[in-house]
Amino acid sequence: MKVFHLWGVNGEPSFISPESVALYWILNDPELGYFTNDDDDKEIVFSNNTDLSPTGHLPLLIVSDEGMNDLKIAGFDSIIRYFQRLMITDDEHNEQLYENALLEYVMHDICPLTLYQLYLNKSNYVGFTRKQFSKLLYFPMWYNVPIGYRAAIRSQCDKQLNLEYALVEEDPDYVSDNEDTNVLDVANMAQSKTFKLKAKSLVRNKNELYEIKHNLQYLNKITDVLKEWYTIRYESLPRGHTHYVAADILLWANIYIQINLPEGSKVLDRLTEDLTEEQVTQVLEIIGKLSKRCNVLKERDPIFKEQGNVVMSLYHKCTSYLI
Repeated sequence: MKVFHLWGVNGEPSFISPESVALYWILNDPELGYFTNDDDDKEIVFSNNTDLSPTGHLPLLIVSDEGMNDLKIAGFDSIIRYFQRLMITDDEHNEQLYENALLEYVMHDICPLTLYQLYLNKSNYVGFTRKQFSKLLYFPMWYNVPIGYRAAIRSQCDKQLNLEYALVEEDPDYVSDNEDTNVLDVANMAQSKTFKLKAKSLVRNKNELYEIKHNLQYLNKITDVLKEWYTIRYESLPRGHTHYVAADILLWANIYIQINLPEGSKVLDRLTEDLTEEQVTQVLEIIGKLSKRCNVLKERDPIFKEQGNVVMSLYHKCTSYLI
């Protein structure tokens, strides 16, 4: 039995995980060639439980065979490579290397931009991401988890994308700035409510300026990355290679998410402005078809031990100390 654990709710993959969206599309489209129509031994579970994963991330594939220990494969790229190894022939070895290189490019250069939009774009974070976790997780995890993810992704974007992300607040509801500590201290000493409000307003204005700057950096980055993608995508694979690969699906899942967030119209406007009309039209048509595919694999609700409830979270935390 092969069980795919994804982020999702109400029978749909969640936008907070482009990898879950992409894998869901692939699982339900046998024409892509990664999975067969034989779905008797495969099922999808929207468990939203990262404790099940050895890496702490979803999607996760658990392969169970009688008399053997479960095999856990975490991450979109690892799952795809697992099935590639089962199907590959000697003639396809070089082609697989090209496909894997493209997949690495999407994982490294495009997925972080979606995470930026989900967690570091304030409008998207407040208007969508934070609310989404209240549907995906049990209390109190639905409150703490997005805050933790936001801090980790901020560091990732700083280093990996060079977006110069330096917003001063850890959470949109919390106002703080190390550089303005002296100003706030003076306000406290003076016990001036007006001065305190002015100091907080200055910090808030500074945050808003950073937000505008970083969102512009993001828009420049996403168009540059996509232009480069269209160059390498059709130069990397052998001539005559026309079918879609996993990297294509993951790319489209990322674009699908980015243009459907609260600030998505700005992203679509920028892509329409900087990419060719043919490229934009093709992407919109493809993601429209993929997002409306009927379910092929059977889905089920997570059983108790697969859920991310408080009891199971404590259980996994305790067992992690014993291993």
